[in-house]
Amino acid sequence: MTGQTWLWTPPPPSPVPVGVGQLLRAYRQAHGLTQQQLADQLGFDQSYVSKVESGRRAIHDISTLRHIARHLELAPEDVGLAPGTLAERRREPGRDSLSEQATASQRGWRVTRDTLNRNRIRLAKAAAGLYPEAYRLCPGLLTRPGWIWPQPLDISEVGLRWADEVPEPAITGGEPETDGARPLIADGGPYVRYQRYTRAMRDLDRPTLFENRLSFRLVDIARDDASPALTGQPADGGRPLLSFGHTTYFDAVDVCETVAHETAAAMMSSGLSWPALPFRRRIGDPFDLAARPVLPSINTLTIRVDRGAASFLLHRRSAGSVATAGGVYHVIPAGVFQPSGITPVHHRADFDLWRNIMRELSEELLGNTEHDGNSSTPIDYAADEPFRAFDEARRDGRIRVSCFGVGIDALTLFSEILTVVVIEADTFDGMFAEMVHSNAEGSVVSAGPNRAVAEGIPFTYATLRRLIDGEPLAPAAAACLELAWRHRELLLPGLRLRAAS
Repeated sequence: MTGQTWLWTPPPPSPVPVGVGQLLRAYRQAHGLTQQQLADQLGFDQSYVSKVESGRRAIHDISTLRHIARHLELAPEDVGLAPGTLAERRREPGRDSLSEQATASQRGWRVTRDTLNRNRIRLAKAAAGLYPEAYRLCPGLLTRPGWIWPQPLDISEVGLRWADEVPEPAITGGEPETDGARPLIADGGPYVRYQRYTRAMRDLDRPTLFENRLSFRLVDIARDDASPALTGQPADGGRPLLSFGHTTYFDAVDVCETVAHETAAAMMSSGLSWPALPFRRRIGDPFDLAARPVLPSINTLTIRVDRGAASFLLHRRSAGSVATAGGVYHVIPAGVFQPSGITPVHHRADFDLWRNIMRELSEELLGNTEHDGNSSTPIDYAADEPFRAFDEARRDGRIRVSCFGVGIDALTLFSEILTVVVIEADTFDGMFAEMVHSNAEGSVVSAGPNRAVAEGIPFTYATLRRLIDGEPLAPAAAACLELAWRHRELLLPGLRLRAAS
């Protein structure tokens, strides 16, 4: 492919340097302080803090920068100083070795988290090697027998069951085995650690999108024996049945990112082995959904079909924006399974896989932030656009939505519902004429700088192999592509797509 541009994303806007003003604002927000309270803590005037935060006043004086770093217990480099420039600082009343240990602990945590975010795909592939080969669906993704259907099913054939009474998970992320992933708190007394990994993320490495919202907790995957056998399925098996209860986003992240953090730390030191992974050992069976809060992500491969050819959409997720799966290529849309609000009305309306996919299409492809799950008013799927048009096109057969099954990300142990939506070209072009180039989670990928993002990436065997084998592609995305190619004759009837020349 010499001379051709491979995956291309639009360049981000010129970054504004992270100055002391932004740092002070972030510190205030993380600690719930007003400008006056921060000014009192630093011994400054409130108007001075206001000018620094707004960028109207720059701080170049080294002694002032040292003063800010010392009183906010920040690393020197956080305020633009060279590492170690505070080493000679005068000890103040109450400041002792415990505070220094906490600072070192937090700095080490940041380094490990940065390593995690820069190496998620490599770590996922390595973590998959810890489990028997029979459980590996594709690089970095695990599954167990019966969780991937013999052929993709229409999304309506996947049953959902609600359970009001679900036992509390035994694993929460606060176990003693997680101490290595939870840093010390500077003002918490002798050896007090953050109780939750998400609390450390909030204070030390907060992504742009970080809200603790009510979510649907996956607790079981079974067969509905009361339903008739489905076409192409074993004669003695009914439709797949996924059982759910309630959880929150942070409950799931506290476990998933902690086990991922532990994996990165092990890789940085002695390498991956079960003795180096006490929390992963404590979790045990990755397919025991009731043992930990499991929040599934619905990952949807979007395929556009046009006159004997097909293309698919790809997303480059920003590590600074999302809490998980940042810095990788992913299918679009992808999002956790949760209602769009907290009321019982939201719950009843949104406990549906297709409606969750529709909301993600609206948010990630059209940029409709009112459909991102923060709405106080329930969505009227029969009347509100673009949902009315999505549903009409699906009823007419211009949109086909299928589910492959469920996997487990080997790095985070996050559960992944694998789906695909196939859209006829005319329908796609009409619905997504205003498709965005970027959204709150990252940028949509095109096949070159002069190609429209709506054209997508060619759905060919060579493209899939190059992506899966050579790019930082999320394991769930790789599984969606592999399964779509395996079942291409069923998903894309009439298209002659060859595996290799």
